[in-house]
Amino acid sequence: MSESDGSGTPKPVLSPSQDTRHDDPLLRLEHVSKSFPVQSSKLFRRGHEFVHAVDDVSLEVRPGETLGLVGETGCGKSTLARCIARLYDLSGGSITFDGKDISHLSRRGMRPLRSEIQMIFQDPYGSLNPRRRVGSIIGDPFAIHGIDSRTERKKKVQDLMERVGLNPEHYNRFPADFSGGQRQRIGTARALALRPRMVICDEPVSALDVSVQAQIINMLKDLQDDFGLTYIFISHDLSVVRHVSDRIAVMYLGHIVEVAPSAELFEKTRHPYTRALLSALPVADPDAADSRERILLVGEIPSPTNPPSGCRFHTRCPKARPDCVRTDPVLQRVLDDGAEHQTACLHPLAIDEDMSLSRPQIEDTEIDTASIPGQETNTGGSQ
Repeated sequence: MSESDGSGTPKPVLSPSQDTRHDDPLLRLEHVSKSFPVQSSKLFRRGHEFVHAVDDVSLEVRPGETLGLVGETGCGKSTLARCIARLYDLSGGSITFDGKDISHLSRRGMRPLRSEIQMIFQDPYGSLNPRRRVGSIIGDPFAIHGIDSRTERKKKVQDLMERVGLNPEHYNRFPADFSGGQRQRIGTARALALRPRMVICDEPVSALDVSVQAQIINMLKDLQDDFGLTYIFISHDLSVVRHVSDRIAVMYLGHIVEVAPSAELFEKTRHPYTRALLSALPVADPDAADSRERILLVGEIPSPTNPPSGCRFHTRCPKARPDCVRTDPVLQRVLDDGAEHQTACLHPLAIDEDMSLSRPQIEDTEIDTASIPGQETNTGGSQ
């Protein structure tokens, strides 16, 4: 397909992912924070404590790319996704989508943008109303935004069902009649109904069998090529994220600790937490599995209601030093990395460094001091 440039010479029509004019980020997060109040557990303290689910996150997502977001359960990935989609109000920071600040838009103000930002939820069972037919579920975006007549909507819904690998003749069936993989396809069709520019995939394959995971991932890749979609792909499975992502951001206890192009993150890992995650990946070759570096993190993940001072990972880090207790590292280029590879670490890893030989050089009293109530870095009371 082509169009004329006025001189009679046809020029190709580029998809959003190919158009070189889209140099600016489609999405920009600046110092985004989200805290939830919880009843104080302290005997003599009244009021609320705050769970700092997301704390000072800054990211950019370019048009047409897939940004992978990984981390342990409870690190704040899904909360950040809901902040981006404005399902949660922000406690601090700002979110800019396509040059427009959407940080504090009302529900009415966000309505026109709902067609631009959509979400595929983690649970393919709980995210679909069991009392409604599949055709109605997928057709809701058309009905809510008053698009097309009932007959035209049905045709578009059936086209969407066929596009995501479902039988259009199953339009009147209920979600209970479908498998987990098919339900995730239903959720995908609903998300794509209004041709959004960005889709947030919140662990879309974690509840599915491995064979079905591959089908859903391949479907998402094909849809991205067809529609020029931009993805934020959230998962705790690094092998899946590596396969689908252009860049990967690693999250720990509400912070982004490392972000880099996908291949570079695996080849030039800088943050000790990222290296620990990679060491847990299964390896098919038994010889390679026996010889590879193994990293076992000690201790429990700190409470998000009272995160440690300084670097939040220092309580579990084999490379922890006294300055890690005092200084909160910023996300920046380290060593000889490129501009797109940023790490929040005071003592980043060299390429060939064996982290399994490292030992923390801080005393237990220094670790304990970080969690003393009187030394909390931020109680969230002002948010």
